Amino acid sequence: MDPLLTIDGELLTGIIVDRPNRFVVRVRFEDAPERVFLGDPGALEGTVEPGNEILCSPVDDPERATDYDAITVRVDGVYVSVRPAFANDLFERVLARDTIPAFAGYSCLKREPVLPEHGRTDFLVETPADETAFVEIKSCTHVEDGVAMFPDRQTERGRRHLRSLEALSEDGHETHVVFVVQRPDVERFRPYRAVDPEFVDLLARVQEIGVGVHAITTSFDPPHYSLRNDNLPVDMG
Repeated sequence: MDPLLTIDGELLTGIIVDRPNRFVVRVRFEDAPERVFLGDPGALEGTVEPGNEILCSPVDDPERATDYDAITVRVDGVYVSVRPAFANDLFERVLARDTIPAFAGYSCLKREPVLPEHGRTDFLVETPADETAFVEIKSCTHVEDGVAMFPDRQTERGRRHLRSLEALSEDGHETHVVFVVQRPDVERFRPYRAVDPEFVDLLARVQEIGVGVHAITTSFDPPHYSLRNDNLPVDMG
């Protein structure tokens, strides 16, 4: 199958030195460590760790505080994406190929539609019945014993998004949340109760009122991202 997404330009291989804050990781390429922008503010335990190999993309922007973007980290022989924004791009491309069983016949109408009463969501899509539905995307990278788990850090933003889906659903709209697991070494998805029990309870509640809860997995073979599993089993625990 053709790749879903290809990273244009050079990818530099380095070794993680440390992570001074949520959005910066120091990486040694050849000489002194360089500060690299980390787009994933999650805990990333077991992934962004000293000594792990990381692939970074150079950025030519004099207004930036860093000259590189972190793209993916190699963990136990697999690449784990650390770019949450890619999850939306990957979902949009999978949707266009009509390969996700839960979204057969759906198409993208708009990204990040502004909702007058419910804030903003990631996608407005058209259903096979020519109606509209709303889809929220969550990037997931934390894995334990083959189980992908989200969130890996408490997420008020994530809880707010679920409440928006709940309100939309109660207003009669079709709604979904899709967890895009950006690594291939998983067998199922489960919300991470030990980290954020309120998020997990909210997810169970919105599922009960009809919000679709789905998961897919992708893999990265530099410089290409591909779909690995279009229907990862979801275990609500």
